[in-house]
Amino acid sequence: MKLLERIKIDLILKSRNDSRKAVLSLLEPDEDAQVLDLGCGEYERLSGNVKDRIGTRYPLHGIDIHVGGTRGDILVFQGDLNDTFPLEPAQYDVVTASQVIEHLWNTDGFLKEIYRVLKPTGYAVISTPNLAAWHNRLYLLFGKQPEPCKVSEEMYPEMEKPGHLRIFTARELVKLLKFHGFTIEKVIKTFGTVTIKVRKE
Repeated sequence: MKLLERIKIDLILKSRNDSRKAVLSLLEPDEDAQVLDLGCGEYERLSGNVKDRIGTRYPLHGIDIHVGGTRGDILVFQGDLNDTFPLEPAQYDVVTASQVIEHLWNTDGFLKEIYRVLKPTGYAVISTPNLAAWHNRLYLLFGKQPEPCKVSEEMYPEMEKPGHLRIFTARELVKLLKFHGFTIEKVIKTFGTVTIKVRKE
């Protein structure tokens, strides 16, 4: 494997690990919390760590476009996060969305749905790649397309689908979250990601 390819893979893994740590650091222990993990995928990705960190005695709920059903201690609703969630309003104390929002075209609808399903005292933790990360700036400096910003699904068939449709800087994501009525509690910028904890106003 070429050195540059190896470095790129290492940086991607570091970014994902940093994002996971940031999300978990913002969760509050609460054995009575009702928790929803958006884009949960297979349970082992992050959901299990979320449940353990919060310590809730209730099963975790999730929504994912690819999978549905019950696996272990998580109930997954199959659905497209660009659409209305198949859930009742004010149902959850905590909503997590790690490395999801960048894959959606309907980011406004997504945030409105998070707001709708949160209880009045609930909070959400959202993590996404940071367009302003130094490696993205370096790409632009050399006239290259930043890695997370693919321009075509067909030209890059080996990439995850849907690819990253919307890429955020920390500042722009904060503005968007405020626009949709959230109060910003904490922003963590790591190597390549931004993770934000918000509360429902």
